[in-house]
Amino acid sequence: MKKTKLVLWRRPSPPLVTVLLLLVLGLIPLMDGAVLQSESCNSEALVFYRIRLQTSWSRQLFPKHYPEFRPPPQWSMTYGQSHNRAFNLFRLNDLASASISRFAESGHAHALEEDLSRQSPAIHDEFHLPKIAKGEGSSEGTFFLDGSHTMVSFITKIVPSPDWFVGLDSYNLCRGGRWADNVTIELSPLDAGTSNGLTFTSPKWPTNPPNVIEKITARYPKHFASSFFYPEIKHLPTIARVTFEKLHEYYGSNNVHKKVKKLKTKQRKRLLKKLAAARGNDPRKSENETEKQVNDCRVGAWSPWSPCSKSCDVGKRTRSRVVVRYAVDQGRDCPHLTETQWCGSARKCSVDENYFRW
Repeated sequence: MKKTKLVLWRRPSPPLVTVLLLLVLGLIPLMDGAVLQSESCNSEALVFYRIRLQTSWSRQLFPKHYPEFRPPPQWSMTYGQSHNRAFNLFRLNDLASASISRFAESGHAHALEEDLSRQSPAIHDEFHLPKIAKGEGSSEGTFFLDGSHTMVSFITKIVPSPDWFVGLDSYNLCRGGRWADNVTIELSPLDAGTSNGLTFTSPKWPTNPPNVIEKITARYPKHFASSFFYPEIKHLPTIARVTFEKLHEYYGSNNVHKKVKKLKTKQRKRLLKKLAAARGNDPRKSENETEKQVNDCRVGAWSPWSPCSKSCDVGKRTRSRVVVRYAVDQGRDCPHLTETQWCGSARKCSVDENYFRW
């Protein structure tokens, strides 16, 4: 009997140019969460969000070593930022920075704020949430994002604890070219890796050399003395959750030239109404189209945006363009040469700093 040889055909891999074309057309997905420029959120938008931190540290959910006094269960002030991809507040499985270590151990934020000030080019806004005086409670605040700064991070210390905290690092609120309307994330306790204590009220013995930041679970650290060690269950109850709610998107307007004074919280709602009323000139409409009539005025491209006039509260930034050729005969007049856009921060310029001391 004549044997038949079976030959398997393998389709050749497409050339790189074809792959890139398919990516641009959106016919194949990008890996590792990468986003094409066409999938990014509008770079001209100023987006206003509310953040709400809800904590659930109760005797019923976490009975082991539940602290009664000196001090009782509570949470430090929350420090957060909106930023771009160049910034990281902390990273799981990486060593904590010196400022994060100090905050996780003591709740003091002076070193953290100094560290953040050195990274200001990557940070768009900062927000501080009030401390939560009990194990169960909530705290909220507001912050701004824009199309170049779509991520948010924050950290809150668990009090008392050796170096434990809850937080979020580089969560992207722009998904698929759209700003998230409302999203809630469950948070787990994290160990900064700088103190050897296993219980809420353990003395602070330095870990030398320090460990990386790790997630605390019902079975890790695997030690019966650990305050979060519950080997009979698979997952710890949720100790905290955070909710981000989009309040509004605002776009620059050339009709807004009034001075904006330092805002208090109650005044911000009035400002946002003014911003909403000033959205008549949407920057998404191109004003740089080439004029077909040869006698029309022609202008150059927009310059980059100037730095924001304020690092806190709400300020302005401007950009300009120059005339390449003035109109002649009956040609169309030149369009406006300067443009103003709202920018800034939902953070107040003066914040009463309160720290836990025990």
